[in-house]
Amino acid sequence: MEELQISDNLCDHCQNKVSVGHKFCSHCGSAQNYKEVVIHSKKWPNIQQIGLFFMIEILCCTTSLLIEEHSLTTLFCIDGIMGIAALLFFFNSWSETKNILKWPGFSVWKLMGLITATILASIMVTFVVDHLNELVFKKEMEYYSIFAFHKYGTWLMFASIALYPAIFEELAYRGYLMQKLLSVVDEKEAIYISSILFFVIHFSLISVFWLLPFALFLGWLRIRTKTLWYGIFIHFFFNLTACFLDLYPLEDLFGLVFQH
Repeated sequence: MEELQISDNLCDHCQNKVSVGHKFCSHCGSAQNYKEVVIHSKKWPNIQQIGLFFMIEILCCTTSLLIEEHSLTTLFCIDGIMGIAALLFFFNSWSETKNILKWPGFSVWKLMGLITATILASIMVTFVVDHLNELVFKKEMEYYSIFAFHKYGTWLMFASIALYPAIFEELAYRGYLMQKLLSVVDEKEAIYISSILFFVIHFSLISVFWLLPFALFLGWLRIRTKTLWYGIFIHFFFNLTACFLDLYPLEDLFGLVFQH
């Protein structure tokens, strides 16, 4: 598919601008050889790349869902494949994505404020999700159980649940995917589409009340600040707080406070 775009040219003789359709330069009178600029539309190739990327994500997440009992090996294998895919897609579009790794207008106060709000939001979400799981599914949500047997289980949990998503999911969804979407749709639509796809790959309908707004906020922040870094820090501290609350539940912490 091609789009033909006709633009102003420069006179070969005097280098002044010659308006579209004029056969002679208005400054020097020289005859002009009309130049056409053909621009190949990148929309369809970008849509294909988005589809390929999301197909890989869905295959990995579906495979993870079909495994009845996860081990650290299967967990890290699937995470590894998705992480490598995120890096390959991101750096394959380096000319488009490199600018969002910069941090224009960095503000330590803005970052600290966002981190504080993130920690409070994570505490509230964890409290609600825990009670919903008990009410709907009659079970407790545990992150640590799969890591508990390992000598460095706590650190592995932090790496898998907090650090890995903060880096690779942000590179994938607010980085590569959103940048590709911006070449196909406008900013608002790019935020909506990337957020919905981010929600879909988590396969957790019960999380719709917080996961979708979380993704929408990260998408909006990425567009507003023109950088991934605020989103990476927010994603990390949100998940890190959830990990700490898995190790030290709110009920236990409140119990210790009231005992003293």
